[in-house]
Amino acid sequence: METSDQLKYLQILYTLTEGKTEVNDFENKLEEIVSKTLAHLSEDDKYAIFGENKCPNSNSDIRYHYIQIITHVLKQVEIIEETNDYINVKRYKLFKTAIELIVSIGIIQCLLPGIGVDMKKLCPRALKLSEEKTTILQKYERLCLSSHSLIEYYNRSFLRPAVLSHIGSLIAALLQLSYAPLQKPKEEELPLKQEKETNEKEFVMTVDLYEKLKYDQKQFLSELKRLFDNCPQYIIMKELMVILGNKEAPSWIRKITIQHLIHKIQQPNGVLSLINTLCDDTMLDLGTDWKKLDIITRLIATPHGNDKNKYYEAICPQLLNFLTLKNVNNYWIIANNCIVALYENSPNICKENIIDVIMRPLLIANVDHKVPESELNTCIQNLMTCFTSSEMQFKTLPIKLMSIIAIPLFSIHNKVRSSACLLRNKVRQLLLILLHENDLENDLFSAFLGYDTNKNFGKLISVNFGSNGGVEIMGIEKNLPYEELADSLFDLISLDEVLITNLFSYLLKLLSNSNKLICGNVLETLYDVMERAEKRLVTIKLLSNLATKSVVQKAQLKNPEPLLNFIKSLFDENIIQKQNNNESDDHEVIYISLMLIKMIISSEGKTLNRTHFESFAKYLKQRINDSTMQLVVLIKEIIQLIECKEESNQTFYDDLSVDNERFNKFEEAIKDLSDPLLPVRAHGIITLTKLIEIKDPIAVFRKSIILRLFQENLKHEDSFIYLAAINGMCALAVMYPKEVIVILVEEYICMPQRIATCDISVQSRIKLGEILVRTTRGLGKIAYTYKNILVNGFLCGVRDPDPLIRASSLSCLGELCKVLGFHLGNVLIEVIFCIKCIITTDKIPECRRAAVLVITLLLRGLEKDALTELGRDLCDLHRVLIHLRDTDKDPVLRLHAQLALEEINDIVSKYIFGTPAFDNKVFSPLE
Repeated sequence: METSDQLKYLQILYTLTEGKTEVNDFENKLEEIVSKTLAHLSEDDKYAIFGENKCPNSNSDIRYHYIQIITHVLKQVEIIEETNDYINVKRYKLFKTAIELIVSIGIIQCLLPGIGVDMKKLCPRALKLSEEKTTILQKYERLCLSSHSLIEYYNRSFLRPAVLSHIGSLIAALLQLSYAPLQKPKEEELPLKQEKETNEKEFVMTVDLYEKLKYDQKQFLSELKRLFDNCPQYIIMKELMVILGNKEAPSWIRKITIQHLIHKIQQPNGVLSLINTLCDDTMLDLGTDWKKLDIITRLIATPHGNDKNKYYEAICPQLLNFLTLKNVNNYWIIANNCIVALYENSPNICKENIIDVIMRPLLIANVDHKVPESELNTCIQNLMTCFTSSEMQFKTLPIKLMSIIAIPLFSIHNKVRSSACLLRNKVRQLLLILLHENDLENDLFSAFLGYDTNKNFGKLISVNFGSNGGVEIMGIEKNLPYEELADSLFDLISLDEVLITNLFSYLLKLLSNSNKLICGNVLETLYDVMERAEKRLVTIKLLSNLATKSVVQKAQLKNPEPLLNFIKSLFDENIIQKQNNNESDDHEVIYISLMLIKMIISSEGKTLNRTHFESFAKYLKQRINDSTMQLVVLIKEIIQLIECKEESNQTFYDDLSVDNERFNKFEEAIKDLSDPLLPVRAHGIITLTKLIEIKDPIAVFRKSIILRLFQENLKHEDSFIYLAAINGMCALAVMYPKEVIVILVEEYICMPQRIATCDISVQSRIKLGEILVRTTRGLGKIAYTYKNILVNGFLCGVRDPDPLIRASSLSCLGELCKVLGFHLGNVLIEVIFCIKCIITTDKIPECRRAAVLVITLLLRGLEKDALTELGRDLCDLHRVLIHLRDTDKDPVLRLHAQLALEEINDIVSKYIFGTPAFDNKVFSPLE
């Protein structure tokens, strides 16, 4: 039989649903189609369909015969088409229609009530079929034949897509054939004639029929399991849930469906299949229905079946694997919700099977235990998924669960905090979340600083950088320097204002109690004493670093009582130590604390708490005689500041003539200049410079005093104060251009003598040259008046024996030429002569490069005037530049020469051709 014959038969069978067929005429038309088809079939085909009779029985079910014929034709097509690699659209449409007819007549019409959810709507052709009066056995035989046929078609690749569109009907049929309760047979068999009459009226179960149905159930159950194994799991789950969702479904089908669903969830990737069944990517991308996802995760977390442990043993590995999925949209949201729901339902099981497994790489117990880079990266990423969330609607696991790996995480942070490691930000975020737990904060501070490691926070680990941008664990670290731990903790919390203030308060309490804890400890060894001293020094350093933070100062200003009480306790302890003839080591702590008090009191625009600070001032007056000379000076300043601040807080009138705030700034800067501490003095110079730059009226009025102060500090041997004074002179250049430029140029010329005596570094002279150029730019056209002074100063620098200063002076000279341009006048000849000498005689490549750069900047400053100002020198420069570009061995020098030649070409082109003018003239239409 050819394929064309089979297609012709399918087209004949297809006419069943074409046209307008009345319901009452359906059976007649079906008989007509069957007869028409049988007329074209061969004897062999009839024998294969009906057996020895070779024709349908007149008393049998016509619909059953129709399914027999159409399934036989499809099998023949299957045999012919199985060698083809493809199938055209027309044939596929015929095959799909034939399968739809089998489902409509052979399955949907034969399902028990409540099985499936309105299957007729899923198959439109079933709506056109009329209701029929038939026996239970006839429906059963038709259902068996249709199910067997569809299973065979599903196993063929070219018919599988057509069967998949009706897979829900096939699953419902197989469930019914495999699990439907059977009526118990009659113990006494009826006579044949009586049995026939009874079957025509009502169904009676016989023993033989019962045995046959039981055997068929086993066969169909194996077919159902085979179909479940070969079909995509999410499709199976979807169809099972559709069947389960029918409220009218019998109890037995609901029970069986639930069992199969639980079994599917427990299979590998069963959780993922369930998520794919109920959640599509569109929902997760748009975030329109997160409640639905929450319900699904709770469904997964709730144990199903009789064996709770067996269920979780199957689910937990899937959730762990789900954490690493990268090809699923928003996988971390799904994984996080599932794990959180599991923890809320069964905390112990979640901790044992999920959390401990995630944290296992950081729970190091052996000295030589190593963790590779990839495993540690996965661990940190899983911790981020489970314990952090950027979305408010998502829950996370309790942060306290992560406390057992706090110290290992801190060890990683200590290693990667100043690197470009991929894990740096993630580890920092996890540690900050831990520190924000109020119950853990102080204990974690103590553990991170190495003071108390007895808590269950893990152990210090040894970490090395990996080859792929991560880190790997090498084992347990025996100990780390306390200073390194303190620096790492300070770096961790440096951007968190809450943690900064909390750590400051913790350190105050720690220092307050440290002396009390060691009093009378006769068993303390020398090593213990040294370790305690080291801890104390580290604490003092960390406390001083925190004291520089503005947030700490503001916090102490709001609530100064703990700090003031701490200082009082230090003074009292110091007196006790003196009475016992012991030397106290609290002087540094007292000094740092008093400096913090001084900064707080000096804060601008802040009102002090008079009650606390007045009492503190009285206390300091009582302790001033028991203090060292260094503390006495500081104590007197604090007492004076408190008294002045209190008077300023009591405002009896408004002074409209002077801005008190600006005046206070100026006075504070002047006062800082007389401070013995060099950083404080430099701060005063910087403050005065800023006041000059913003043209503060008080600073401008006293500019002559500021000029003398800056000039005096130019002689200072400290480079920081020296450069601050030079910057101040530069700010004053607009007001005193002549004095400032003369002073700076003289300083620039005389610097070699100070460099020789090691008072001033070479970098300071280079910096001064840059400031001179910046001053020239700020003056603008006024700088022309001082061109001789400036050019001579830089030409002196060009003769310096240090090549670095020569190159810097040439660079400054070039910038000056660019600013002054044609205003250079006669000085231009000296500049060009100097450049030629450097190019031809200097052996340092950097100096020669700088000389060629001067030519480029000079030409940019002169522009068209270069032709008239340079004259014949321009030709000489052009030849020198061409020679350098073509013959010099230094590639950077050749590049500079090419840039200078391009400047000459541009100047000549503009001189000859001029600059094109694009004038757009608009004419009125009336002109």
